[in-house]
Amino acid sequence: MKVLLIGDGARENALAEALANSPKGYKIYAISSYTNPGIKEAVDKTNGKYFKGNINSAEFVKEIVKEVNPDFGVIGPEDPLFHGVANVFREEGIPVVGPDKECAMIEKSKVWMRELMWKYNIPGRLRFKAFEDLRDAINFILEYGGSIAVKPSEQVGGKGVKVIADLQAYLSNEKRNAVTKGINGIASYVNDKVKIIIEEKVDGPEYTLHVLTDGYTQIPMPLAQDYKHAYEDGIGPETGGMGSISGPKEGLPFINEEEYEKSFEIVKLTAEAIKKETGKDYVGILSGQMMLTGIWGPTIIEYYSRFGDPEASAIIPRIESDFGEVLELLATRRLSKAKIKVNPTPSVVRAIAPLGYPLNKTMASNHIINIDVQKIRELGCKIYFGSVSFEGMQLVTKGSRALELVVINDFKEASDKLDKCINYISSDTKLIFRHDIGRTIEDQVEKAEIVRYTYKSREKKGLFGVSADWSPNGGLW
Repeated sequence: MKVLLIGDGARENALAEALANSPKGYKIYAISSYTNPGIKEAVDKTNGKYFKGNINSAEFVKEIVKEVNPDFGVIGPEDPLFHGVANVFREEGIPVVGPDKECAMIEKSKVWMRELMWKYNIPGRLRFKAFEDLRDAINFILEYGGSIAVKPSEQVGGKGVKVIADLQAYLSNEKRNAVTKGINGIASYVNDKVKIIIEEKVDGPEYTLHVLTDGYTQIPMPLAQDYKHAYEDGIGPETGGMGSISGPKEGLPFINEEEYEKSFEIVKLTAEAIKKETGKDYVGILSGQMMLTGIWGPTIIEYYSRFGDPEASAIIPRIESDFGEVLELLATRRLSKAKIKVNPTPSVVRAIAPLGYPLNKTMASNHIINIDVQKIRELGCKIYFGSVSFEGMQLVTKGSRALELVVINDFKEASDKLDKCINYISSDTKLIFRHDIGRTIEDQVEKAEIVRYTYKSREKKGLFGVSADWSPNGGLW
């Protein structure tokens, strides 16, 4: 059976490995923008074929689909989904893991997503405002006078978010100028009609629930938590993710079973709303990037229309059943037959990136990385290749996160083992990574307990999901 995989990062390396290790004997074909050594290993192992080209080009992918004639496809990243690559597979009669572009709007447009949640009264929704004119956005922030999150209205790889906290009526000119500069910086990420979305700011531990859905059946995956910021203790610019944790079992130490079930219900209701809005079944992975907040408990920050990265690297290695077959059943809309057994032991993922990431891709590109893969594997670390290309018998960085190391063990032991594995990676540039991933569990548990007390108290008083604030003119939202 032939599988065509689209994508070139660590997430796709994890998916390729799962397919290559399946007892069903899949032959893997892949399309990437460069030669990812981990994906190539899976392709070579199964006697498939590797294609290089524009993974966002529906026409190019269509040519390869016609050449390969796969039994099903798997689309890893979001951008091909936004460009209608899943539509191409289905137009050619090929089942595929990945929603059509109409359904992928749940990730592509934060405005579309927020409007959908309010239209269909889905729990976990936040108040928001969308602005075409940047001056209107600035005036709203200054008049509102409270804490808000300012984001590009379109998906930009997890970057561009600014939080503006507790603005007061006596705000100085310097602070006003800082607000203006921050919003203009966010606006530079997008050029579409609606440039800025402003949401009420919430606080609490973040986590992600990925749900497999074929339009008939929904299966929740184990929870994961992503570490977005570049540097330790959650400081520095936002990235695509510098690491992740998952477990133990299906949850996380700071999310209880009731919250897990509520999160699953929110994602299921969203899948149903997408069907009502677009007329199309959602077939693929629908992922809720959640936060446990004092307003709702489980609250939606944003959605992914695919597996998160590096969350996929934390989750997929913990699946003890045949995940390759699960992907086939998902693509062919027979998900009710799938059985997923999860290793109860937690996992910790640490991403490694060249200096310059995430703000200067040029600085982070074209560096040589040396890896003692055998030694790393002997130590019990799994390695997934991300933004690194196999060129002339060397590994060359492409400007983003180059590697993701994974260990399945108790959080402390896993973190200690990752420290040892890092010693077997070197480069002609400085490499950045975070030591604190998997080492902040107690802080997260304490934070969750405080938030849990708040939302439970609000629920008893009939204030669940209710927000209130004051402004001179009132009715800002």
